[in-house]
Amino acid sequence: MSAYIVDHDHIDALLSYGIQHQVRYSVAESCVEINLHNATEIGRILLDENERSVRSRYPSCDVDDLPGSIGQNAASYKFRRWPALLRLEALTILKACDGYDYQACETDTYEQSLAAIIVRTIRGFAIRRLPGYSDAPGWHLARPVKA
Repeated sequence: MSAYIVDHDHIDALLSYGIQHQVRYSVAESCVEINLHNATEIGRILLDENERSVRSRYPSCDVDDLPGSIGQNAASYKFRRWPALLRLEALTILKACDGYDYQACETDTYEQSLAAIIVRTIRGFAIRRLPGYSDAPGWHLARPVKA
């Protein structure tokens, strides 16, 4: 399995979706809403975890030589809102979450990381916004009672 550093646009799209839908994640008994004021910090958290994953996969590479977008690392990240013309649909965000997870999951502790919590939360919000989700049966399933 190969891994690379996702580019800043990918992170911007995830966070723009989070801002648009007022996504809130829980950490250390507090709730954090993704917003314009903390988006750069959250983006750096995501990229730090992605870099940690790629360094785990390619331990002999210098930080500037890791596979991925040249110069687009956590240290240089600054959030830029995704263009409104390029609408971010729930299905696109679900795939973006999967893409990020694939690049960030190389360490044994990824699933417990703050980055994984953030991406799981964004994914959950996107799932609930899929067309037909709110009208679909399934919140509580039971077999029909035989007469």
